[in-house]
Amino acid sequence: MMPKNPAPLPRPETALGADEAQALADLFRRGTPENTLRAQAGDLAYIAAWKRAAFGTDPAWPESEAVALRFILDHSVDLSAATGPARAAAEALIAAGLRRSLACPAPATLDRRIASWRAFHRLRNLASPFEAPLIAQARGRARRAAARPRARKSA
Repeated sequence: MMPKNPAPLPRPETALGADEAQALADLFRRGTPENTLRAQAGDLAYIAAWKRAAFGTDPAWPESEAVALRFILDHSVDLSAATGPARAAAEALIAAGLRRSLACPAPATLDRRIASWRAFHRLRNLASPFEAPLIAQARGRARRAAARPRARKSA
């Protein structure tokens, strides 16, 4: 069963014909676990909705470092007492059913969404803004700042 909104598939800049490009897309789809496709589809929907709420535009390929840094900053603080564009974007995501609360997301959730965003860049053979030293350091600091005791998922 395929997810409703599959993640972006490879679009090589080489001189592939339509049949070869479709075969490559099918190869990537068949070679990627179903749960990964489903998670990436959800992450792509979230990222696109966040970018529209925060900047009024769709994701760009490649994305700018400023947008990547803003994503980390918007997702590394509790927005309950905040005002401004970060809170407005979070409220739009809550209204769309893509975010549960204004609380800071779990570091694992932020890491997974960033990993998906990086994978979308790789699939398009593009450099990811999350590889920049400043962005990587901000990610590490956000992870440490949001550190909380790990909760068990099940008994």
